[in-house]
Amino acid sequence: MPEKKSAADKDSSAPEKIGNPARRAEATAARDRRRKEATAKDFKPVPTWYKVLMFGLMIVGLLWIVTFYVANMVGVDVPIPGIGNWNILVGFGIALVGFIMMMGWRD
Repeated sequence: MPEKKSAADKDSSAPEKIGNPARRAEATAARDRRRKEATAKDFKPVPTWYKVLMFGLMIVGLLWIVTFYVANMVGVDVPIPGIGNWNILVGFGIALVGFIMMMGWRD
């Protein structure tokens, strides 16, 4: 009849912890404290001009697309004559730059 293994034998695959637990806790706390201090020092909110430019690009891109659609319904070739439906791509590109800038926005 096979022998039954104890709970300690079953968990033998887990690595054995070595070292002083108190020193390990101190080192972990010190590392966390340094990490918090470093992130607190590095954090700087973005300047006002960044926000104005970001929202401005999004609004200009939207207005570009709306202007193209309204002018196209009337029969006028604006905002850039001669490129036709590529005006939509230009408007989306302008707005996309504003949306990409949102990833860098810290307040």
